[in-house]
Amino acid sequence: MMNLRTICTVFLLFNAALANKKDVFGIHSITFDTADLQVISSVDSNLQVWGQTHECHNCELIMLKEIHKSSHVKLKMDTRYRTKLVVVPDHAYHLNTTNDCRFDTHFTENSNYSLFVNVNDMNNSQPIKCHLIDPKDIDLSYVPILVAIGIYVVLAILCLLSNAGIRRQLIYKICCCLGTSRLVNNDLGAPDGSLNEHSNSINPEAMAQQQRSKRLKSLDTFRGISIIVMIFVNYRGGEYYYFQHSRWNGLTVADLVFPWFIFIMGTSVALSQNCLKLKGVSPKRLFLKIVRRTVILFALGIFMNSGGRNDLSVLRIPGVLQRFSICYFVVATLELVFGRKPQGQYENLTPRWYTPLRDVIDYWIEWLVIIVLLVVYFCLTFLLPVPGCPTGYIGPGGSLQQLANETVDNCTGGAARYIDEKLFSLHHIYQHPTCMVIYKTGAFDPEGVLGSIPSIFLTFLGLQAGKIFLIYPGYKSRIKRFFVWALITGAIATILCKGTKNDGWIPVNKNLWSISFVLALSSMAFILLIACYYTIDVVRIWSGAPFFYPGMNSIFLYIGHEVFQDYFPFSWVPYVGNHTEYLAISLIGTSLWALIAFYLYKVKFFLKI
Repeated sequence: MMNLRTICTVFLLFNAALANKKDVFGIHSITFDTADLQVISSVDSNLQVWGQTHECHNCELIMLKEIHKSSHVKLKMDTRYRTKLVVVPDHAYHLNTTNDCRFDTHFTENSNYSLFVNVNDMNNSQPIKCHLIDPKDIDLSYVPILVAIGIYVVLAILCLLSNAGIRRQLIYKICCCLGTSRLVNNDLGAPDGSLNEHSNSINPEAMAQQQRSKRLKSLDTFRGISIIVMIFVNYRGGEYYYFQHSRWNGLTVADLVFPWFIFIMGTSVALSQNCLKLKGVSPKRLFLKIVRRTVILFALGIFMNSGGRNDLSVLRIPGVLQRFSICYFVVATLELVFGRKPQGQYENLTPRWYTPLRDVIDYWIEWLVIIVLLVVYFCLTFLLPVPGCPTGYIGPGGSLQQLANETVDNCTGGAARYIDEKLFSLHHIYQHPTCMVIYKTGAFDPEGVLGSIPSIFLTFLGLQAGKIFLIYPGYKSRIKRFFVWALITGAIATILCKGTKNDGWIPVNKNLWSISFVLALSSMAFILLIACYYTIDVVRIWSGAPFFYPGMNSIFLYIGHEVFQDYFPFSWVPYVGNHTEYLAISLIGTSLWALIAFYLYKVKFFLKI
């Protein structure tokens, strides 16, 4: 008999073999997001099964399998996206005829489907007929997420109860019952027996007034939310597609965090420069500080890109921290050169006719510079001739794209890829873009040069949020301004993309950092900022925990989680490879970094650049 070790070894080898197998489109491992499709043919001739995922917009069908006469095959179908399936006789001239069976369905994970193909005796023009049997199984792939949410909710409730117990000195009351009041009084201090009947009332205006001289915890919490979600999605997000970046157009949870991080960086620039100017720091010293931080961020980005591989011939030059450095340098320098005098006493600002628009009119020169940059961006994107590509093309390209009388094999991103290729060469940009597998494309860098301009615009919108904190004194006026900006940016984004994924003038696209994407994300950022600011700094019903602590050490956590992402216990090679295990890996790794951030906060260690 085989011993336990042998059984475990065989089990691990079997799961490793499964993990290396892909679904019919090659999108992911068959250990998750996969359904079985049994195609059973009773036709006395060979057949072909063609298909394509709906995620591949305007793509031609690809042949999935050939079925020999009167036989059957089993296909591993993707369950993330809807699928188009076509069955035709192998002698068919082309697919755009009625001599085939066509289906458009969304398969359910771990379900077993059957497709029967028979001779159609009733219609000579359509020699075959098909019948798909759908088991109508319930999709259980979301259960691990619900369980995880339940666990974290219970932990949060326990923490709240623990903190409430400490605040109300339950320990003291218990000890009093046991006759140990003297010991408690000596160690903890006796509680004040007097109660103020108004002590529990909330005065938001007074609370906001008290917080003006203090650090805005809402900004650190906002930053902490961004870095925690970023770590979670970088640790594969449980292999759920909505926790991973969009293949091309569209928006997922993973697409939110980097733009939000850039947005809040702009907000911090406005507040920090105002503070330093009030302290009398000279513009020269401020500019040197900006240059120093820019160089360090860019150098760290190059270091992170090397990933232990020192082959300079293929070293990627663009990257996340590089994009941070460029946006920071441009926006911080813009504010330093054209920003107004520092604001000390908010209430003493002279009311003017344009006060409702003061955050824009007082900084019209900065807006003019940003508008010029955006005009340059639009001209390069839609007017720059790209050899072998349609002018103004902003699609994914690849060998599967169907365009009338034009090929776009090497046109991924249009002008964006062309500029990066000329500046860096294809060997020094990102080699595995999210569109590669589905669209059959080559290299493309989502952090390329052209996309830096919309990113600068997003940082500048974050700078506007910081100016609102400086210009408008009351929390109500600030929240109103945030809400107005959210409405304006969200409305423009909706108009540009026509409220659709692929059919708008400018689709929402994280790979290109399209203007609609930047405006949509800034709208969401303003809404999130309202929620954080009101609950944390105004009415103070939330301390910002646990996100406040990672927000205080965001750069440390970003570098740390990237360096140690392949080390246990932050991650491990999956045994089973299903959603449950991948989600456990993602959540444990993320939680560990949150605990590290909490410890660093307690020991007062803060990494600053």
